[in-house]
Amino acid sequence: MKYIGGISLGILLAGVIFMGSYHRVSAGGPQKTLDAYFSAGVRQDYAAVYNCYYAAYKAKIGKAEYIRRRKEDAAVLKAYKILSVKQNGSTAQAKVLLTFRPALMTANAKTTDVRVKENLVREGGQWKVQVWG
Repeated sequence: MKYIGGISLGILLAGVIFMGSYHRVSAGGPQKTLDAYFSAGVRQDYAAVYNCYYAAYKAKIGKAEYIRRRKEDAAVLKAYKILSVKQNGSTAQAKVLLTFRPALMTANAKTTDVRVKENLVREGGQWKVQVWG
């Protein structure tokens, strides 16, 4: 009987350790990158937005050029809501609802809501937003 109790305790401890490590991985997973990416967009911190992109995108456009372009022509993000995140190994896909401020150069005085899909990839142990692919 003592042996069965030890096995039960061992299984319980293994479950607690697994759930604790799962929580740490999830907390630093794609959701964290998405929050950093979109909250930087809301703040119009385009340097921080750029830091969330994966290496292939950064190889095509430099940080200074990216920031210049965003300041010139980017729609202003007012809010975001992550609707879902599906992770499959080192890739993930998210569905996000974006709310943009009214455009300054048009007669449209309403905010605009857009649903988007964002792809993410794990690079060097960190989740990054994948623009192409």
